[in-house]
Amino acid sequence: MWWLSFRDGGAVIISASSLAHARLLAARNGLGRASNFVEGYFIDMERMSRIESEFVGRMLSPIEAMQVEEMLDRRPRDYATDRRPEPAPKSPRHRN
Repeated sequence: MWWLSFRDGGAVIISASSLAHARLLAARNGLGRASNFVEGYFIDMERMSRIESEFVGRMLSPIEAMQVEEMLDRRPRDYATDRRPEPAPKSPRHRN
């Protein structure tokens, strides 16, 4: 799957073999104008599993696009490794 972003903040999630192929399919299917394309990236299967099927194959509004991007950025919590490192002890100040 590919994520395509457009100038107006909208996005399309589409199945294709490459980014160029995704752009062509989106334009052909009336999902976005090629001239309004901003960027695109591949969505791996692990991240794709977080996206509901209703968001695939159509133009997402800017609000929907932000919501889906947040879903893609979320990572399952691993509480064993989710600890923040302790701050390093401060070195004592030297007095003159």
